Amino acid sequence: NLTPPPAAPHLEPPATQQNQEQSTTMTPSMPPQSPRRRNSTTMKFAYQGFDAQGEPQSGLLEAANKLEALRELQAKNITPIEVNSLESKRKTGIFTPALTSQHIAQALHELTRLIESEVSIAESIEAMTDAGHHEKIDLAFTGIARALQHGESFSEALANSGLPLPNYLLHLVKAGELTGDLAGALKRAQSKMEYDERTANELRNALIYPAILVVAGLAAVLLMFIVVVPKFSGMLTKSSVDLPWLASAVLTTGTWFNAHWDILLAGLAISAITGISALRQPRLRDSLTNWLARLPVIGRWLNETDMASWSYTLSAMLGCKVDLLTALTLSTNSMRIPRRRIAMQEVIRLVRSGKSVSTALAETHTLNRTGINLVKVGERTGRAAEMLSSLASLYEENSKNRMKKLLALIEPLAILLIGTSIGV
Repeated sequence: NLTPPPAAPHLEPPATQQNQEQSTTMTPSMPPQSPRRRNSTTMKFAYQGFDAQGEPQSGLLEAANKLEALRELQAKNITPIEVNSLESKRKTGIFTPALTSQHIAQALHELTRLIESEVSIAESIEAMTDAGHHEKIDLAFTGIARALQHGESFSEALANSGLPLPNYLLHLVKAGELTGDLAGALKRAQSKMEYDERTANELRNALIYPAILVVAGLAAVLLMFIVVVPKFSGMLTKSSVDLPWLASAVLTTGTWFNAHWDILLAGLAISAITGISALRQPRLRDSLTNWLARLPVIGRWLNETDMASWSYTLSAMLGCKVDLLTALTLSTNSMRIPRRRIAMQEVIRLVRSGKSVSTALAETHTLNRTGINLVKVGERTGRAAEMLSSLASLYEENSKNRMKKLLALIEPLAILLIGTSIGV
């Protein structure tokens, strides 16, 4: 029931193998390949398509990769419908690495380079299906290539690919298709993903030492209660001296821990599981985030991190010519503090009623005076995206300084707490 597509434009095949290799090297649409791929043996591909007369064609051919197979079919005046490699696929198992945002960012980086090299979107996607990325990414690009062959747009195919992509990326890609700057849209989306990943990595790396310090201190305290204290308990209970209430409480607690260590470990495990399950509840997590955002030091850090993410997302949206209300909505969804999101919803309502963004931000007291002035200057000069990008950099720098101050307080507080417990 398939209607034969129009015949593909005729490409005259090269005369000799040497000319073919030279043309392949000089063609700017050839994707970059690693030395391992150039020296690898050819693979077999099964294809289905239509010839110039509209007759169905199928068969086998050998090529270095899928892109070369497609070009060989094009040279034969065959419009491919499906091209599948007959090589053995990688098997999934328990040792297969999980798909992370770094895998997706790397794939987007390679796709952006191909499009910037004036490779068509269809050829770029076909090259990505055989690029050796994560299994889920390869399968997703295979589905995208099939969807493009059936007439879907790249943004629709990407949305239906099953990859865990943020909403702003899909809107940026759709805006890039409408404006004809798909490579620029992908670059901005990749920069936003790299910014989020960089912020998360900096936070994780900064918390490693305090976490080790706290865990080691708790382990030392438990070791003293379970092992050391019971030894003194046997000596002191035989004497006729009346012990102070604090010494009696410590000895009783240590003796109980030593006798019921299995119950203690089970209780710690249950407490950890209960805490993790509770943090997965959206309402509890939002309440905890709002409470942390009101604290003196950590609250300023969380608020500045949130505003940096909002400014960065809004700047990328406006740079890709996304309409203002959609850009404000998506940038608001990227915020993590619930009360900040509620304030931004009020900003969106005021903008929808006809007010400017700077006026709405000033009335809701969402930004400080410096941020409002930058947004106002961007509105007057028509460079709102650049001003918001500068505002994001400013908030990011302030957030890093706040994080350093917070970590400088966590370490002595942890040492003081552990030292007090051991001293008691």
